Parts: sequence; structure tokens; C-alpha cells
Amino acid sequence: MVSRKVRRLLVAFAAGCLATLTLSAQAPGGAIAGQVFDEQGQPLAGATVILRGLDRTDLRLQTETDPEGRFAHSSLQPGRYHLLLLRAGEILWSFPLTLPANQEGLRVEIDLKKLHEAAAARRTLDPELERQRDADSRRLEEEQLLQSHYNRGARSLREKNPEEAVKEFQAALEMEPDRTTTYAMLGAAYAAAGQTDAALDASQRALEQEPTEGAHHNNLGTLLVSAGRLPEALEHFRRAAQLDPDRAASYQFNLGAALLNAGRSDEALPALEQATRSDPTLAVAHFFLGVALFRTSPQQPSAEAPDRVAGRPGTVAAFQRYLQLEPEGDFATEARDYLEQLGVPASDMLLPVVPTPQDFD
Repeated sequence: MVSRKVRRLLVAFAAGCLATLTLSAQAPGGAIAGQVFDEQGQPLAGATVILRGLDRTDLRLQTETDPEGRFAHSSLQPGRYHLLLLRAGEILWSFPLTLPANQEGLRVEIDLKKLHEAAAARRTLDPELERQRDADSRRLEEEQLLQSHYNRGARSLREKNPEEAVKEFQAALEMEPDRTTTYAMLGAAYAAAGQTDAALDASQRALEQEPTEGAHHNNLGTLLVSAGRLPEALEHFRRAAQLDPDRAASYQFNLGAALLNAGRSDEALPALEQATRSDPTLAVAHFFLGVALFRTSPQQPSAEAPDRVAGRPGTVAAFQRYLQLEPEGDFATEARDYLEQLGVPASDMLLPVVPTPQDFD
């Protein structure tokens, strides 16, 4: 079938075979006259031409074409009409006409040869249009199925069912092997399933396809840490921060956290300090910064409290900042324990919560 829009275009094309011209007045009132040509392009004699009024439904005029194929309806009022052409009772063509108030008549040429040629041309167009429509329909169905696999995979990952997520993302990649986001999600699913090598392969594929995407560098870096390949991981975290300034704080935090967890607290400090500067509301960065400062503090009693540790400048503030941002966070208990070791009274830990931008939405 041809789409509605195409039908309108084809009808307009076919109607273009009917030449309508202004006709000089031949009688009182307006006139609609013309000439009819048959399928061979010759004048059609003896054809019936019926004119019906669309504004006046009681108006019906009928005449026959002469040997030259000519016909005429006169004494017509301006308005809308419908012309019907018949031969031996068979309808050959019909179309609406309008006789304007500012014109005295219309002349119409009906060439059946041209009209049939136009219809044949339309039929030759239809198969191509049909194929195009079928192709578009198949692409839409495939895209919907692809998106369905992706959505089910993402849902399975959220519901902590990584094995099912892996199946869905693999099915999506079978349909579209080059979709980068699916490789990234497959890597996350493999990682959640404990399949580090497979996760590394999928994340590497995502990075190969989009080498300037910071998130891919970060994801690969996280997996490399798990695989014990710290130097490579650190380079990917640094690259991620360079490529994606908007999320640099998270990547800088991952860099610092990886170094801190590897026992390299001094090296972790610059990255964690940068993370807290890039995003002062990133609570976990303040906690890890406090830990790095604590671990690099002189492990000796403070002068004011011999049973307490003297922390480096900024250590107390880092833990307090974390508690301000997340008083019930995952590291809240540990932050309070560190503050106790630093000799901070419990009352000093009860600081007002720092508002975040979301609080003002």
C-alpha cells in the first residue's frame, strides 16, 4: 500500500493531467466546457458528461461529447461542482471543480491516455514504496527488540542478577555489534558476576570504539585495579579526568582511592585534595582525604592529649566535612572513630549539615 502522504502526491500528479483554463462567457452565467480524449489520445465522441452541484445538491446536468469530443454546461452560478465522465455506463473519470465568482467560465481537458499513463507510473512506484515501508518497519522492529534486550539487561543488573544481565547484553550485541554503550554495560555485568577477564575485554572494546570518552577510561581503570594492574589503572583514571572535566572529581577520587588502598598514602593525597576542590560536595572524597592525612600524620601523642594522635593540618576538618555532608553515610562510624583518636570531643562532631545544590531544587 502507498502511504497517505504519497497518495496525496500521486493524486495531485494525476489531476495535473486535467488542464483547466479560463473560458470566455458564452451565455448568461458561467460555463464549464471542455474536450475529452480517449485512451489513444483521440477525441472521444458520445461520452456522457454529468455535472452535479456540490453547493446545490438538486443541480444535475447531463450532456454528451460531440464528434470532436467537446462538451459544455452553461448558465452556471459560481460555486463547487463535481464532473463525472462515463462511456457506455462505465465511469471513466471524475473530479471536483470550482467555478470562481470572478471568472465567467472554465475550460477542462480530460485526456484518458495521459491519466492512464500517470496511473501506470504510480503502479511502478508502489512496489518501491512498499519495499521501503517494509524495510523501515523491519528496522523499527529490530530497534525495539534491541532496546528491549538492553533494558532487560540494565534491569537485571540493578536487581543484582548479573548472569541474566550478561545474557541480555550479549543478545543486544549480536544484533548490533558496534554499540559502545552495550559493551560498557556488558563489562559492568561481567564485573558484577566476578568474571574480571571478560569484564576487561568488554570494557576495552568500549574504549576502542570511543577512546575520548572519560567514563570508559574510568571503568577500565576500576577493573584493572581489581585485576592487580595498578599502574595501568592509574593512567586511565588520569586520562578520564583530563577528558571529562565535568566528572573529574569522581575520577580523581578513584585515582586517590586506588593509591590509598595500595598503601601509597603520600601519593594519594594530591589526587584526593584535587577531588575535594573539584567537587566540595563529594563526601567520600573528604573521608578518604582524612584517612590519607591521618596515615601520613606523625604517629605520636599530641601535646594537649598524650593519649591521642596529633593529626596533620586538615585531618580533623576532612572527617568533619564528611560528617556534615553524610552524617549517616557508609563511613560515618569510621569518621567518628578517627575523630576520637584525634582527640575531637563528641560535641564538636555534631555540626550542622551542609546544604547541597539539590536541597534548593
